[in-house]
Amino acid sequence: MGKVNKLGQYKGIEVKVEKHTATDEEVNQQIEAMVAQNPTFVEKDGEVEHGDMTTIDFEGFKDGIAFDGGKAEGHQLEIGSGQFIPGFEEQMIGMKKGETRDLNLTFPEDYGMADLAGADVIFKVKLHKIENKKDSELNNEFVASLNVPNMETVEDLQNQMKVQLQSQHDQKYRTDVENAIFDKLIQASDVEVSDEDIQRAMEQHIQHIRMELAQQGMQLEQYLQMTGANEEILRQQLEPSARQQAIFEAIIDEIVTVENITTTDEEVDQQVEMIAQQNQMTKEDVLTRIQPDDLKRDYNRMKASQLVIQSAQINN
Repeated sequence: MGKVNKLGQYKGIEVKVEKHTATDEEVNQQIEAMVAQNPTFVEKDGEVEHGDMTTIDFEGFKDGIAFDGGKAEGHQLEIGSGQFIPGFEEQMIGMKKGETRDLNLTFPEDYGMADLAGADVIFKVKLHKIENKKDSELNNEFVASLNVPNMETVEDLQNQMKVQLQSQHDQKYRTDVENAIFDKLIQASDVEVSDEDIQRAMEQHIQHIRMELAQQGMQLEQYLQMTGANEEILRQQLEPSARQQAIFEAIIDEIVTVENITTTDEEVDQQVEMIAQQNQMTKEDVLTRIQPDDLKRDYNRMKASQLVIQSAQINN
């Protein structure tokens, strides 16, 4: 762990942080964006044209055999959106409601699935509905179409949006306050950290990124590929914040020592119980993944951090 040569003043830190209140202008901007993102669809007769929204069933065949992932029913496809492989949407132009058509297509050479890359295929498409997309109007009918509980009128939407925006501002304010306090504490302290300390903080950062991506159903490797980066580039980008994190942890651990902060076995047990409930696990399962000593250290750090935050003087 890093060596603290000088511990800066950690009680009564004074910071100035601006507090924002949600304005009607912000609310209206958000609602305008919401209206734009939720167009109205009006069913039309006649033929499919560029820009129409269609509802289709489709099934793909390669050499007369249906292939995996090439079938769907009731799929909404906007013609010209480029959602499907080249030619699919273009060959649907001119179709009429109720019509079934064979689309002769070729998968791109760089398609993600090797057995389909560059392959000639036939998609059998049945057209159920053609709709025109037009801008929605902000009225009670539009609000009701969003199907949000307890929200039926434009006034309801405005009120809920204001509450939501204010909550975001408040959350940002709390984060800004904490960052300002801890930045000041770091600047007032003199700490030496080793490469090992920085690497440990780096692994925590990467683990956190992995967890966040997993919630979106994505792996870190996929994300790096999509962004044209690699793990080495990611580590270079994370190095400054990992160094800052290692310095901060050394300072907080020093405060734990100076203030003689402790965590009891009972507190650890309560924490394990809470983690178990949140993750629908047994306490035994939690203890196979998290060591009680690590929980004690984290709990001590949390108490020390709260001591610093709660004693700070915040000016708006």
